[in-house]
Amino acid sequence: MGDVELIITKVFNASPEEVFAAWTDPVQLAQWYGPEGFTNTIHEFDLREGGTYRLTMHGPKGEDHPLRGTFRAIEKPKRLVMTWQWEGEGGMGGGETVVTVELRAIGQKTEMTMTHAGFADEKEKTMHNQGWSSSFNKLEKVLA
Repeated sequence: MGDVELIITKVFNASPEEVFAAWTDPVQLAQWYGPEGFTNTIHEFDLREGGTYRLTMHGPKGEDHPLRGTFRAIEKPKRLVMTWQWEGEGGMGGGETVVTVELRAIGQKTEMTMTHAGFADEKEKTMHNQGWSSSFNKLEKVLA
């Protein structure tokens, strides 16, 4: 695991419980995960500490990007920590990284800070920044 990390902070017009559910309910997750134009197939989603998840992001040109991970911490509705690893030929390369989502109520809204840590280099970080930023635009629409 490298030491380059990406931090994105965004405020959503939703409660921490609603934002947490969007990350932890596979039906909701499939609606927003991945950049705009992408869809998802959730293969496995065992939401418990030590449980695993597997999904495939389907790109607009028919390309598949499978990934998997393990839930390390689940603190409803404040914090979620999970590993992230691209799989197989459709993956984007790189080793296992760690995604931490922290939620904080601000009045009727929620401030989300997502830290994706362990990138090997700035190129990998930039690629993921584009994907996450686009995903969070979709999440904003799902929560509206």
